[in-house]
Amino acid sequence: MELYDDGGLRRDQALMDPIGTTACVVSSVRLPGSREQLFHLWLPFGFLGVIAWSVWCIRRLLTALYRPAAGDHYEPVTVVAPCFREHHLVLRAAVRSWLAAGAEDVVLVFPLDEEENRVRAADAFAGDPRVRFAVTSNPEKRYSLSVGIRSARAGIVVLSDSDTLWQRDLLRNLLRPFSDPRVGGVGTRQRVLDARSSVWRRATDWMLDAKYLTYIPAMARSGGVSCLSGRTVAYRRSILLEVLPELTSETFFGRRCISGDDGRLTWLVLNKGYKTTYQQNAVAWTMMPDTARGFFEQRIRWSRNAWRCYLRAIGRGWLFRQPLITRVSVLQGLLAPFSLSIGFVFVGLTIARGDLVATAVWVTWITTGRGIRAIDHLRQTPRDVFLLPFMTALILGAMTVVRFYTAFTMNRQAWITRRVDGAGPEGQGAESLHMSIDHQVGAVVALTGTDDVGER
Repeated sequence: MELYDDGGLRRDQALMDPIGTTACVVSSVRLPGSREQLFHLWLPFGFLGVIAWSVWCIRRLLTALYRPAAGDHYEPVTVVAPCFREHHLVLRAAVRSWLAAGAEDVVLVFPLDEEENRVRAADAFAGDPRVRFAVTSNPEKRYSLSVGIRSARAGIVVLSDSDTLWQRDLLRNLLRPFSDPRVGGVGTRQRVLDARSSVWRRATDWMLDAKYLTYIPAMARSGGVSCLSGRTVAYRRSILLEVLPELTSETFFGRRCISGDDGRLTWLVLNKGYKTTYQQNAVAWTMMPDTARGFFEQRIRWSRNAWRCYLRAIGRGWLFRQPLITRVSVLQGLLAPFSLSIGFVFVGLTIARGDLVATAVWVTWITTGRGIRAIDHLRQTPRDVFLLPFMTALILGAMTVVRFYTAFTMNRQAWITRRVDGAGPEGQGAESLHMSIDHQVGAVVALTGTDDVGER
């Protein structure tokens, strides 16, 4: 087939080779103001996009088939909560919500130097035999967890953050999957307390919905959830006792790990051959930072934890014994910053050439795509559609920078959102809420897992 300089084709050869003709015409199309051929310019970027969107569509299909476990299974539980630099009003509210949800044994683990907070908690629950207290000289969360787990009385241990409130049916729904003896751990759906009080809390709520309404259910169907968040998660105590030494003594390239206990526990349970799953109707509401500094400090910590957790799972071969959707999700998450960088290079080249049409097409597409991926969140919280440009820049821009930064600093060990010399986590005090914490408890406890809580 011959292609003339003027773009014309010989009629007889075009009729003989219609497919080749079409390809040639497409490849000869040029963007306005550019000498580059559209086909050659977009093919590599478009190929990556096709892969990413194909995976997303498969994941979305699996999510549509997901259903929380049903039944009436119940077992006694012990709730274990490390209480490190927690606001006393937030802690009191959290414990009240656990008791309202049916918890009959709660162990609060305090550092030795927080006597004032321990006394306040003891006074708040004086005479209530359901609430017990433990004190440790080692304030690190992993060690506090081990103290609480060893003192637990029940066969199921629920690990909860000290700033997390439960809906009244959380415990009932959370226990149902344990009717299957192959299930070792069960996670909860997590929401942001008073999300409307800050743009950073709204952003976190958006990102948590993307995780808990699309990604986690797809993995839960196969019993291979890659990380059960420690804000509220249930495990069989027998498994926890078996893996505790590996939790408290974990090192990464010679440095002892401090944060990332939830990812570590998840993979230790998976490596034992148990399933990890998720109950979407077991809903926990948690405090999140209302400041940019708190938001990014939290994301940096989470990202470092993810790098360490997943690279270890790959290096030891744990990942490749898990369901395919789990393997694909983990690998896609690790490679995301690199694939996104290709898109940024592409748009940078179009800007450098003055190709405003191509730039506008790219910006429109990534913004629209981000909205499509957030459809479950936007269906529950329609007003957040106005956040779409901000969330696109935050997730694809700022978070990509965070992922690269943490890739090079993944072995910097610190729980940066709660410092030993600090009064509490950045932007998460009771005073940061629009409603009082007591009103928040009443509102959350009144909810059930089947309520539409998107606007609350």
